[in-house]
Amino acid sequence: MVALSLTGAWFGGIGWALLAATIMAALAFEWGRMIAPKAVDLVPRSLIAAVCGLCFVLLPRSFEALAAFGFFLTLVRSPREFGFLAMAGSIYLALSGWALAGLRGQDEIGRSLMFGLFAIVWSTDSMAYLVGRVVGGPKLFPLISPNKTWSGSIGGTVAGILAGALYGLLAGSNPVAWALVGWLLAVVSQGGDLLESLAKRHYGVKDASGVIPGHGGVLDRLDGHLAAALAFVAILLAIPGLRAMLT
Repeated sequence: MVALSLTGAWFGGIGWALLAATIMAALAFEWGRMIAPKAVDLVPRSLIAAVCGLCFVLLPRSFEALAAFGFFLTLVRSPREFGFLAMAGSIYLALSGWALAGLRGQDEIGRSLMFGLFAIVWSTDSMAYLVGRVVGGPKLFPLISPNKTWSGSIGGTVAGILAGALYGLLAGSNPVAWALVGWLLAVVSQGGDLLESLAKRHYGVKDASGVIPGHGGVLDRLDGHLAAALAFVAILLAIPGLRAMLT
């Protein structure tokens, strides 16, 4: 998964488009399997989601909203039948999937931003796990995710800040700006992990799927990336000049 992500993000173009299509298809299948396990339309919805993933990357920016809406339709189910959480989750996944696919874009700036995102989220995940195992201590949200600790969360956040600053230095951009982005994305990525844990508990499933042996599903692997990508795109849109500071 790591090698595919790095390769796709580095080369962009059709490689990133195919990776985005695969991710979109997996998200549509796994989310549908979670909220509507007896549904018979998971495969066609997943195929449509894959097409939306290709459109996100290969079509002009003016088509992004249409592709995002199409992806949303592959996720959403009747709120009357499946409830508010299913609707809210569908909206969230559609927006975060759009952010993750669209952040890379087709230029070197997008590649730099995507690699920065990877560095921060991977550092956060790894250090949160390591510190949580070694230090332990009070649980973060035991009713949602009983294995996560406050020490792990703090350790992961510090790692995200340091990873952001280091990436800024290595990339020849503003390390302070990247450190601040690292802090935000570290916190948000952990929040995304908790959101997915909450959804799985609500629907009574252990993993989104078993497509990645020993690691669950694509959603289990990308929960933090999706949340971080959405937050990253949001602040890039909200703060004029931030993109220039980060590249």
